[in-house]
Parts: sequence; C-alpha cells; structure tokens
Amino acid sequence: MRKLTPELLDHLPHDDPGAIRSRDDLRRINRFMGNEAWILGNLNPNSTHITEIGAGDGYLLSIIHVLQPQAKLTAYDLAPRPDDLPDAIEWIQTDIFENPPNQTHGVLIANLILHHFSDAQLTHLGSWIREFDTIITNEPLRSPIPAFLGKLAYPFIHPITRHDMRVSIEAGFVSGELPNLLQLDTNGFEICETSTWRGAQRMLAFRH
Repeated sequence: MRKLTPELLDHLPHDDPGAIRSRDDLRRINRFMGNEAWILGNLNPNSTHITEIGAGDGYLLSIIHVLQPQAKLTAYDLAPRPDDLPDAIEWIQTDIFENPPNQTHGVLIANLILHHFSDAQLTHLGSWIREFDTIITNEPLRSPIPAFLGKLAYPFIHPITRHDMRVSIEAGFVSGELPNLLQLDTNGFEICETSTWRGAQRMLAFRH
C-alpha cells in the first residue's frame, strides 16, 4: 500500500542551498536510473506538442527542444522559469490542480511527479490526463530493492535527498496501480508497463 509523507524539497524555497544540492542529486539519480534516456527513446520524433508536468529545472524539455525543434513544448511547475531555459519552451508556473493544462492532445510526460499525489488526487487528474493522445510516465517502483539501493547511496547524497528518496519509494507504484488510478485502462488506452531493478516503474499509454 502506498504511504504518502511530505517531501522536504517540496517545502523549501527554490534558491535554498539545500534544495539546490538536492536537485543536483536528483539529476544524478535520474541518470543512474536511465529515466530521461528512456523517455527520449519512447518519444515519437514527429510529435507536434509535448507537455511536461512537474518539469523541475527544465532539463528534459531542453534536450527535447534540441532533438525535436519542430515540436511545441510546454512545461508546468510550481517553480519559476529557469534562467537558462530556451525561449521556445513555454513555462507555466502554476499548481496543476488549480490550472490544469489546457493542451489536451499530443504527448504528456510525467517524470517522478505523480507519486507526490494521493490516490484521490490522481483520480482527479486522470480526467484531463486522459485527454492526451500519448502518456509517458516514469515513477518510483515501490519495492524493497530500490529501497536497499537508496540506502547504499546515503553517504553520497544530501540529507534532504536521503529523506525524499525514502518517502518517494514508499509513495511509488507497482504494476497496474497508476493506470487504474488514472482510469486509463477503462477509457480506450493501450497500456504498457515495465519496471527496472534500478527502481523505476514506467508506463506508456496510447489512445486507440
């Protein structure tokens, strides 16, 4: 069963030194898990509009901008627009519960963001997530193996990251949970889920 505990990074100012260090840790963890490479490998090169929720520092969309300059790119996040973000990327600083994306076609990316939300919140989000044609999610796998690997990393990461890594895994997903919560499996989507030993629970959903 999922256990939701507030993450420290979510309640720190964006320019807090500990938050900055923790975001650096998260970039390294993402690379170790292969998250961004997997997302990029599953993007249709002919996509016309790609939306990312919880875009963080904008790193993933910046790469997509280089690889697919023809695509319209939109980012949603609580944080302000990063200073070095390419001008072509639309950045919307908002709470997606208060201002859900009005782009309801194309590709939706959610990388390590959906585990922050309760089951009820995810079901609520599903009402507009289901309007996209393709949904790509990458979330923590709720399993003892990722928890063990996370502990091995403790000496090398900031205390904020140690705390947030543990609670992220506890709030993560196992196969079948996310499609069910978002009600994708009953609304005309073809779903493919995979998990990795490095701690990722991944989903591709395509509208029939």
